[in-house]
Amino acid sequence: MRSYLILAGTALATLAATPAVAQDDDKGMYVAFNAGIANVSDTEVIYYDVGGTFGGTGTTDSAEATADVKGAVAFGGTIGYDFGTLRADLEINYVRNRVKSITIDRVNGTAVTLSPADAADVCDYLEVAGCSVSGNTIAFDDGPRLRQLSAMANLWFDLPVGDTVVPYVGGGIGAVGFEMDGEGTGKFAWQVGGGVAFKLSPSVAVTADVRHRQVSGETFPWDANSGFSVGRLKTTSVAAGIRFGF
Repeated sequence: MRSYLILAGTALATLAATPAVAQDDDKGMYVAFNAGIANVSDTEVIYYDVGGTFGGTGTTDSAEATADVKGAVAFGGTIGYDFGTLRADLEINYVRNRVKSITIDRVNGTAVTLSPADAADVCDYLEVAGCSVSGNTIAFDDGPRLRQLSAMANLWFDLPVGDTVVPYVGGGIGAVGFEMDGEGTGKFAWQVGGGVAFKLSPSVAVTADVRHRQVSGETFPWDANSGFSVGRLKTTSVAAGIRFGF
């Protein structure tokens, strides 16, 4: 009888320890790869030049516009460490969007309605081929490209709701190098997001998530008197990926 009790106790202890072992197996280094669609919210662009360029009488003229940007494919890779319910990783991501149109809002601080001749002058000034005009909106067949290469340090919290399906939330900070119309810079960035991981095995998971990232704007001078400014870039991406633990 005593031997049966010892065996039973040993079996119960083994079963009780099994989940802890499985949980420990999930910890450790991991790499991940993802691809998806990134959309950039309408972005403020201000062109400035010497007085008289846009019909003004001051020393500097400005034309304020809103840029409409096409969605594009984004892809990236991640290396990180899983502590259990908390993961820390470094993520590299690249996306190349294209500006499909701009809408002129104000010239020299005053709201305007462009005439066809004014819009044609804007097309000539921007030196972009294939302009088409509808009111204050100027569309391009081959608009400027907006490239973003980001490096983000993130923290993700895995929500313990199940062994196979694991939701997660988090975010991070880092830097984004972005280029528009051939001019580029690197700026501070932050992001937040969330998603869900579907575990195919203790070391392999398929993921789906959404992330929102913001990057500070910048001014790009063409010369001593002219150039353009780009406002804060707000990018929302929806992506799927695969994660390997080891």
